[in-house]
Amino acid sequence: MTLQQLRDFVAVVQQGSVRAAARSLQTSQSGLTKSLQNLESSLQVSLLHRTTRGITLTRYADALFVRAQAILRECDQAETAIQQLRGLGMGSVAFGVSTAPSLLLAPTVLADFRKRNPDVMVQLTSGLSHSLLPAVREGRLDFAIVPLPADIETEDLVVTKLFKSEPVVVARKDHPMARARSIRELAESEWLVLGSPESFGAPKGSVVDLFAACGLGSPRIAVTSNSMFDSLTILSETDLLAPLPRMILTAGIMDGKLVAIPLAEQLPRYEICLVHRHSVPLTPLASTLTSMFVSYARLVGPAG
Repeated sequence: MTLQQLRDFVAVVQQGSVRAAARSLQTSQSGLTKSLQNLESSLQVSLLHRTTRGITLTRYADALFVRAQAILRECDQAETAIQQLRGLGMGSVAFGVSTAPSLLLAPTVLADFRKRNPDVMVQLTSGLSHSLLPAVREGRLDFAIVPLPADIETEDLVVTKLFKSEPVVVARKDHPMARARSIRELAESEWLVLGSPESFGAPKGSVVDLFAACGLGSPRIAVTSNSMFDSLTILSETDLLAPLPRMILTAGIMDGKLVAIPLAEQLPRYEICLVHRHSVPLTPLASTLTSMFVSYARLVGPAG
């Protein structure tokens, strides 16, 4: 099994056919077919079923595809690291960021980084902890800046605390409960929560925990969303409530359409952390960028 065979195999799976993969790789169909046959021979299994409609994957191919992608990512990162150590100033950095650090840190740090490294491609992925952390572990992201759920395992990660973010309950400006003083007044309200139905973002289930602590049972979660932009739009046009970072309001991105409900009960602050894999060193450029984020967070973090 060679790296070229793995690249050919991944291309075929991603493109859906040998013909399309050969075109994307700028090689011949016969050469690509031979490469796949050699790969199957070396593994002594059948990977692809070829039909008139394209290809289907065997269970062996399903398993190999995940591993092959990880192997090829590591090879690409190794090549990038060597190029950067040679001082070529080339390559890319891929990282993920959640809402609070995207507002507080990313604009200033990225502007400075780009001035110093104008030829480097920065790939930024916005998201929540439950989607960004797996991407870090799988090597799809060099690092991520996210809240860490209290119950998550981090033995395989390097974790650097940056600042604490303050969540507040947010509603549209003219919401009938906008002046509520206690979470008990919101017992019958409906909620929007960032995350998936299985994982309500991080810290996990803060509204759920608050309701439980006040003996209110479970909140009426009507909508879960993975998009901050979509969530803000929905909140500004409906009577749904949501726990969001306070800096969403102070950043001015909603132009006064949303307000924080002045509740006596407070949602607990949570740490925003920079995380990357423990087992794989960062590339020089990724290391530089993480250092810049850490340094800038020390200057402005208390404002979060």
